[in-house]
Parts: sequence; C-alpha cells; structure tokens
Amino acid sequence: MSNNQNSVVGNAVPSATSHNVVLRDSPSSMDVDMMASIPFAVVYEIADASPTAEDGLQLGDQLVKFGTVEYQVGENLLQKLASEAQANQGHAVPVIVMRQGAPINLSVTPRVWPGRGLLGYVCLSFSSFRTIPCNS
Repeated sequence: MSNNQNSVVGNAVPSATSHNVVLRDSPSSMDVDMMASIPFAVVYEIADASPTAEDGLQLGDQLVKFGTVEYQVGENLLQKLASEAQANQGHAVPVIVMRQGAPINLSVTPRVWPGRGLLGYVCLSFSSFRTIPCNS
C-alpha cells in the first residue's frame, strides 16, 4: 500500500490534454482495493465433509468478505459472520478470501450437516487472536 496517500496539488502533472490533471503519489485503484480488502479472520480448522470443505474454503484462507460481513474497526465480525451464516442457511453466500496473497472468490452454502454448526470450520480472529467457531 502506498505511504503517500495525502497527495497535494503540487504533485499534479498535466496529461495529454491541458484540462486533465493526473496526481502522482496518490493511491492507485489497486491501493484502494487493497485498503477495502482487509482480512478479519483466518480459517484455522475445517471439519472433514463439512459444507466449508465441500465448497472449497481451505486452511489458511484469510476472510476478507463473507456475504455482507467485511472488516470494520471495533465490530464483532465473527459474531456477524455467524449471524450471516444463519440468515442464509441453504443459500449460497459470496465469499472473498486471500489465499497465498491472491484474492479468491468463492461461494459457501451454510447448511445442516452431521457435524457442528452450519459451515464446519473454525476461524482465528485477527483482532483478538482468539480461536472462535465461525459457524454457530
């Protein structure tokens, strides 16, 4: 991420046309995407034959977005994640994870299965570094 997010007009240079201005040292669109894609938890454990295992989530995946749940300072995101799973039981939930540094789009369908919860995985929250079941 760029450290020069507070650009000033003095860094402006004219583009090909005289009325357009391009700012140097401003966040690129890639920087903005990365700022909006802060992981809030990491997949720590996945039960065999669970909905999560069947839908493609992997150990070490960093959760960036689960349905409508994404990083927000001061929020109990793992509780929100569990609520999102319960509200969408039986319906595919779009999920964005970081896997080995690359964003991956998946869908996970929370559903009843022989194991615990609706998803069958455990997350480690980045904000608290506690192991918490993400699948109430």
